[in-house]
Amino acid sequence: MATPADTAVLGGRLAVRRCAAVGVIVFGVLFLLCWLGATLGWLNVSHMYVSLFTNAPVASLAAFGAGLCWSVVFGGVVGALTALAYNALGFLGR
Repeated sequence: MATPADTAVLGGRLAVRRCAAVGVIVFGVLFLLCWLGATLGWLNVSHMYVSLFTNAPVASLAAFGAGLCWSVVFGGVVGALTALAYNALGFLGR
């Protein structure tokens, strides 16, 4: 039995809100991991990802708060744009 989500995928369209939510989760978790890596000194390059979203010192709570907020916003926009672009280019798969 097909659910509404299955028919949306079978119909060749992605749900914009679902893709935006996925972007929010992925970018939020990625920012959290990079901030932890930069704060604890585990990864040398993770501070560059944190610096994409804030000018505050990487190990500060201000960087965590502001950076996480902007990363989540950016993830939502990227997820929504991905779904919109995929849906707009649906004619290529026919």
